[in-house]
Amino acid sequence: MKRMVESKGGSGSGLFLMEMIVVVFFFVVCASQCILAFATSEKMSRQGRDLNQAVTMAESIAEVWKAEGADGLIKRLGFVHEDKPGSEGQQVYLAKLDKKWQPVGENTGEDVRMAHVEIREEGKISEAVIIMENPAGSAEIVYRGEAAELLPDSGGRVVFLLTAKKYERHQK
Repeated sequence: MKRMVESKGGSGSGLFLMEMIVVVFFFVVCASQCILAFATSEKMSRQGRDLNQAVTMAESIAEVWKAEGADGLIKRLGFVHEDKPGSEGQQVYLAKLDKKWQPVGENTGEDVRMAHVEIREEGKISEAVIIMENPAGSAEIVYRGEAAELLPDSGGRVVFLLTAKKYERHQK
């Protein structure tokens, strides 16, 4: 009886070993896909968090501008007036923001975001365009206003663009 088992290829452990290798390979492929899914979800979560903070800060800037004008931007939020050549009829203000989208003044670090406010005045109607910008090399999140349209040619730096308008009424 022993001779028959030996003549047919042994005890069959080679087949068992092949099955185990296939099973381990299958689990490795599944585990790598799970890790990839977790990494992708973490990136999407970070981008969503950045977008929410940028939107909140842009709305706060718009509200300060509506209530107090350019003086409020300078005094309350630390914006600096910038003179741009060829920008007749518009005022440009800049502010540096930290990781949490809060104004930091003149302190510059590696992870500095920028807020640009362009104010255009035409008669009694004023318009402020607020642009929130990520630092170079950060995640690419590009949205415009409430409709979340993609901005063309932003290079992955602009995070949010919001336009606000106000009408100056004569108070009696």
